[in-house]
Parts: sequence; structure tokens; C-alpha cells
Amino acid sequence: MSEKIYGANPELAKNAGELERSASEIERSTAEQLERRAEQAAERQHEKLDDARHEALEQAEASQTAETEKPVVSEAPRQITKADRTDSYRKTMKKMQSELSPASRTFSKVIHNPAVEKASEAIGSTVARPNLIIAGALGAISSVIVYFIARHYGYVLSGSETIILFGCGWVIGAIIEYARVGFLNKR
Repeated sequence: MSEKIYGANPELAKNAGELERSASEIERSTAEQLERRAEQAAERQHEKLDDARHEALEQAEASQTAETEKPVVSEAPRQITKADRTDSYRKTMKKMQSELSPASRTFSKVIHNPAVEKASEAIGSTVARPNLIIAGALGAISSVIVYFIARHYGYVLSGSETIILFGCGWVIGAIIEYARVGFLNKR
């Protein structure tokens, strides 16, 4: 395009082409910076939400200890029930979610749904334990050895070897983990 405009002067055309390339590089880097800043802002919002949750729990505990420290003349100190904690948590979450962007708010509502939280905790404490995932990953990495052996002897692989070896590694890791935990608990 710049050659059509500056046709007689090739040096001007060359400079215009370089300017266009520079402008596109600057535009690309600016877009990347904006994307990084947006991701950092989302992370800060999640950190603020977690900080507010911890602060609310600390305040609930502090108010519980403050109530027990106050001298009561005529009535017994009121115990904080699970319903009180749940209500406080719900109010805090609602307040924090109101400060989020609409997309973040929707995501927060999904992941903080009680059913999702309980399922996540159950999976994290049973199936997705870190040691089991590591054992499965080691099993999957061993598929490289299987690949080289098969290649050396001329065998054709089906493609499911990595998944199968991950599962085998996970099972072996589970056996070791539960044997170790059982052995330690007997002491």
C-alpha cells in the first residue's frame, strides 16, 4: 500500500512500511499488556474475596469470644450456631459479589454454590489427592518408555496407553498411600 502512495520514492515507501510494522507491534504489545492487567485485576478481586471471607470468620470468632468475656447478669451468653455462621457467610459473599464484574460474579456464584463446594472438597480429599495425581503422572510419563520399546520392536500403539498408564499409576499410588496412612494410624 505504501508503495502506491510513495511509488517514485522507494526510501519513503520503505520507511512507511517500517512504521506500519512498528505500529502493529505496538498495538499487539498493548493488547497483551491490557490482557495481563485484566487477568491481574481478576486475581486481585479473588484475593479480596478470600480476604473478606477470612475477615468475616475472624470477626465472627472475635464476637463469639467477646460475648463469652462480657459479664452477663441475667441471661446466659448466646452460642453462635451453625445457622449464624452460614448467614454471616452468605451476607459476606453477597456483599463481595456485588463488588465484582458481572462475569466474575456469575463465576463466583457457581463455584461458591454449596453443592459445588462440597463436591470439590470430597473429590479433593479422596480421588484428587496430590500424591495420587503425582503417581498417575509418573505412570503417564512412563508411556514414553512404552512408546520407544514399541517403536524399537515395530509394534503399533492404539493411543490409549498414556491414559491406561495414568490410571495404573494412580491405582498404585492409591494402594501405597492408603497402606502408608493405615500403617501410620496403627502406631
